[in-house]
Amino acid sequence: MVLRPVLAVVLAGVAGTLANALAAVVFVNPALWTLALAPGRYGVAVLLVVAVPLIYRLLPGAWGAGLALAFLTLAPSLLAKLAFGALTSWPVVLALNFVYALAALIVYRLVLGSRAP
Repeated sequence: MVLRPVLAVVLAGVAGTLANALAAVVFVNPALWTLALAPGRYGVAVLLVVAVPLIYRLLPGAWGAGLALAFLTLAPSLLAKLAFGALTSWPVVLALNFVYALAALIVYRLVLGSRAP
């Protein structure tokens, strides 16, 4: 019963990170493929997705999805720029993290299936 939501969170974090790295390779610099190899990025991504079930509990439906999308875009962007010192401009960081957020939410909802809020 608890396994499926946990699996959804982990897979969403991993899928979002891979989508983010792919977008960075395609749109920013092909040398950024090493982003997909950094295990710390997966850990941070999964920890951020842990907030999604809580957000959906507070705001079900489209409002919850919108808030989750905003959170999963803004939180990693703030971490990247302020904590990890990313040199990329704010618009690029926000765009790449929007890709992460969108992919993570899609995978989260797909894994939960009919149990999704």
